[in-house]
Amino acid sequence: MRFIIFILLSFSSVLCYAINNYEYMDKIQKKLDNQTPLCLGETQWPVSVKNGSSVWINAKMESLVDAGLVKSSIEGHNKVWFLTLLGSKEFKRSGDFCYGRIIVKNIESITHIDEKKGFIIFNYYIESLPEWAKNKSVRVAYSYLDNIVTGINVAKYRVEFEKMSSGVIEITDEPTQLDLLY
Repeated sequence: MRFIIFILLSFSSVLCYAINNYEYMDKIQKKLDNQTPLCLGETQWPVSVKNGSSVWINAKMESLVDAGLVKSSIEGHNKVWFLTLLGSKEFKRSGDFCYGRIIVKNIESITHIDEKKGFIIFNYYIESLPEWAKNKSVRVAYSYLDNIVTGINVAKYRVEFEKMSSGVIEITDEPTQLDLLY
């Protein structure tokens, strides 16, 4: 009989832990979903610059050439980049080159500061990460993308929470990456 009670108590504590974690995960995911989408910020095509005038734009555009999203040509004194078929397909989805959605993978720890407040450490993966986002040239040209991709299953994020008087848990700040991987 003691064994059965022990098993039931063990199972109920594991179940409560799992339910509590899923509640936190759901709240964090909603907060992540309200953030700016994961996109490169290249929203107007074609892109044209005077030959040799902008090393930075040239490097970013050539990384997209390397990934097969754009092609370049010289028109007069300008270098012009146009979307390829793959680039057009990717761009039409959202009016930018977006590379997925951050999803909470698991909760590493929950730390209570007091009865109402605390913080959660979690890690993530990226849902629907396109192949072009894994391209080395693109990752070098867009360091934020590289940091996000490098951090999949590795980087830890922190978010604060508060238990309201109604008993509802609210996330009180934006998720913040703890370990930058640049």
